[in-house]
Amino acid sequence: MTTPASDLAASDPAVPDAAALAARRRSTSRTAALEGAGQPALDALARARVLVVGAGGLGAPVLTYLAGSGLGRITIVDHDTVDTSNLARQTLFAAADVGRSKAECAADRVRGVDAVVEVVALAERFRPEHVADHDVVVDAADSVEVTRAVSDACAAAGVPFVWGTALGYDGQVSVFHDAAADPVDFHDLHPEALPDEGSCAADGVLPALCGAVGSVMAAQVTALVAGLGEPLLGRVLTVDARRWRWTESRLRRGPGSARPVAPTLAEPPRIAPAELARRLGTGSGTVLVDVRTDEERATGVIPGSLAPGDLTDPDPGDELVVVCASGKRATAWARQAIADRPAGAPPVTVLDGGITAWRQEGLPTSM
Repeated sequence: MTTPASDLAASDPAVPDAAALAARRRSTSRTAALEGAGQPALDALARARVLVVGAGGLGAPVLTYLAGSGLGRITIVDHDTVDTSNLARQTLFAAADVGRSKAECAADRVRGVDAVVEVVALAERFRPEHVADHDVVVDAADSVEVTRAVSDACAAAGVPFVWGTALGYDGQVSVFHDAAADPVDFHDLHPEALPDEGSCAADGVLPALCGAVGSVMAAQVTALVAGLGEPLLGRVLTVDARRWRWTESRLRRGPGSARPVAPTLAEPPRIAPAELARRLGTGSGTVLVDVRTDEERATGVIPGSLAPGDLTDPDPGDELVVVCASGKRATAWARQAIADRPAGAPPVTVLDGGITAWRQEGLPTSM
């Protein structure tokens, strides 16, 4: 799999020390020993950027196994906090974590396993722009509504995604990829837009089932990224945890199959760093929106920048200029903002090359 340059990593994360690198080599040595793996597989894993949507019952085993797999970056999206009822099946968490953000707590656990992997914790709901610049997405949210959003976002980005579900004694796992030679996605499995039916709170779930399904999901990531096994593309694996029977069903896109057409989002205009600096110097109505993570913004922002959550109601005469590390996330954010904005809303522009280009031109940042 060809891995694009990392936008999230463009903020020059700290170089790991020799001890951390040595620990990673030892922890991944069993993976390297697999037939057909070796250093090429480890190199592919080290280049990979994986987005995990959901750090709950399925996300916990997924992240447990991905944490030590030698990945380059893991991004975790989950808006929820840890509850006592989670502890039996969400094995990343302990009683002391109750009340904490699941995304941030999970990120701490991943860092505790591998000090080399870059970990980004996003304590928020999934948005389509999260997919930008990732090689594989893992949908561990176990929600039909979220899965449809993930499916559409991955189809638009040409990115494969791993899906799993667990409820009661029943679980399923599959891999979807609209850009594959034989394309297939979640809409082919469930053509009807049905709402979420049932929940772990109402119907229960066998804790070990979450571990079994999540482990298979994690294995799909390493299969897609490094060829360690054959991914479940075009196959749905079903487990009945009453009898522990695993069955496989084929899934293909038929000639009459139709999926919702993803909306065509307008391409936002771009502004060069020097021109943005000139406009800011004139005191023009320019509002800067920095869509990087809190950790990235802590390394320096263009003076006057706002985080997305701090943006209120800009004046219609203003212009929003969206900033990220290299421009990729800003472009995704701007496309959606343009599609969602009401009549009379201010125009939206992207800083070309992001804050990386801004710094390369010697322009100032503030902490």
